[in-house]
Amino acid sequence: MLRYSLMLSILAVGGAAYADVEPGDWEVSVTTSVPGTPGEIGPVVRTRCLSADDARDPSRVLGPGGGCEFTNRRDDGSVYTFAIVCDGQMPMRGVGKVRYGAASMEADLELSGDAGGQSFATRSHVSAHRVGPCKS
Repeated sequence: MLRYSLMLSILAVGGAAYADVEPGDWEVSVTTSVPGTPGEIGPVVRTRCLSADDARDPSRVLGPGGGCEFTNRRDDGSVYTFAIVCDGQMPMRGVGKVRYGAASMEADLELSGDAGGQSFATRSHVSAHRVGPCKS
């Protein structure tokens, strides 16, 4: 579940890229909470190379078989909102809001789904900033 939250959070970084988000290495920090349980998971920090192609098509971040589809996408130039539905090994759905500039962004994601017969809901906060050109 955390792995999917992290991937979807990185996907949110790409999702906002329809307007002037700079490709390059982005450091993404994700803190996730599960309503009804104490504490938080994270922050989990990862660096991700966001290519120009990723910026144009955020579904590429999940790779083949990600099984996620965006709906209700809206981008006003500084705020990107969306709904997402994923099927596959861990079916889930959710909504997100990303506030962004060329080299930084903040996002909030709410996801719910089913993992091995157990329902779950998560709330994640993402903070990301560009750290430089991609190294690889």
